[in-house]
Amino acid sequence: MKITFNLQSVGAGNNGGTATLFHSANTLSSLGHQVFVVSNMPNEFTWFKLNGPKWFETGSTLEYPDADILIATGVKSVRNVVRAPVEKGEKYWWIRAHETWNADENQLFANYRNSNINLIVNGLCLQKFIKSRMNKFCPIIRPGTDTDLFKPTRTRNWAVKKQWSIGALYNGKPRKRFEWVPEIVKGLKDQGLNVRLHLFGTEEKPEDLECSSYLMQPTPDELKVFYNKVDLWLAPTKSEGLHMPPEEAMLCGCVLFGADEELSGMVDYLKDGETGFIIESVSDSVEKILSLVGSKEGRKKLETISMKGRKKIRSLGDRKINMKMMVDLFKGLLSRKRDNNVFQSTEDINRRRSMIARGRRYGAPDA
Repeated sequence: MKITFNLQSVGAGNNGGTATLFHSANTLSSLGHQVFVVSNMPNEFTWFKLNGPKWFETGSTLEYPDADILIATGVKSVRNVVRAPVEKGEKYWWIRAHETWNADENQLFANYRNSNINLIVNGLCLQKFIKSRMNKFCPIIRPGTDTDLFKPTRTRNWAVKKQWSIGALYNGKPRKRFEWVPEIVKGLKDQGLNVRLHLFGTEEKPEDLECSSYLMQPTPDELKVFYNKVDLWLAPTKSEGLHMPPEEAMLCGCVLFGADEELSGMVDYLKDGETGFIIESVSDSVEKILSLVGSKEGRKKLETISMKGRKKIRSLGDRKINMKMMVDLFKGLLSRKRDNNVFQSTEDINRRRSMIARGRRYGAPDA
C-alpha cells in the first residue's frame, strides 16, 4: 500500500508530535508499505531519521505523489488534503489533538464535519470529545509505543525506599499546567519527604526552574535511562490527544499521577487506583502521594500499580500492532468502495460537477 503523510503547513520540528509521525512512517515502511512524508517546509526534525519513507518536499500545497491513502496530520493540512485530486489517495485526517492553538473552535468543528475526509483519532478522549459534541464516531488508531525499548532496568524496592524521584515533562504552554509540578514537589518537601525532581523537554530549562536533572531533546535511549531513575510520574496537563510520555514512563515502572480533564489524553490507560492515580489539584496530589509513601499498605499499592500500569500500556500494543490496525482500517474502506464501485477519477468528478452546474443554470434536474 502507498501511504502519504501530509505535513503541508504543519512542518516537522523537534517535538513529540513529529516524533510520533516519523515513528509511524518508519513502522509502516518496515511492514512493507511505500510511505511518503510531504511538506512545503524543510525537515527540521533531528532526533532520528526517516528509515525507509521518502521525504517529499514541494513548493506547492497541492503536489503529492500518487498513493492509496493521503493523511492530513494537523488542522492546517486538512484543506490541502481535501482539495487534492482523488488519484493522490483516499483522504484521512489523523486527529492527534484538539488544536485550539492552530484554529478556533468554529474552524475545528467545521473541519470535523467535512464529509470529504475520513476522521480517525489517536485516543479515547478525542473520540469521546467529538462524539459528545457532534455525534460523530471516529475510529481510534493509536501510534503505539516501543515496548522493546521502554522497560524497567532496576528494582525500586518500594517498601524500604527513603528517597523518592519524581519525573515530569517540562512544557511552558498554559494548557500543560506544568506550574503544578514544582508546587507539588515543594509541598512534599515542606512535609519532610526526601524527594528529587527530574525533568525533560524540548525547550531549554528556565534559569529559575529548580530540579535535580534536566534533559533537553533526549534520544529514545536517553529517555529509557531517564524514566528508570524516576519513581512517580506527574502529568497535570489538560490538553492532549493521547499523552505519550506517561506511557513510556509506565513501561519503565513509574507510577502515574495524572489529570482527568476531558482532553488530558490519559483516559486510555489511567484508571484511578488501578493503573495510576487521578490528581485534581496541587494539594490533592501532595495529599495522595504522602498517604501512599507514608504507610506499608500504601507502598505495597504503589508496587502493585507499577506492575499493573506497565501491563496496561503493553495491552495497548506496540507500534507494529497499531500500524497494522491502521492499514487494516484503510484496506477495509478501500474494499467497500471497490465493492460498491464508487471510485471515480478526477476527470469523472469534474465532468459530473459541470453537468450539475449546467442543469442548475437551465433549470434541468441534476444529472
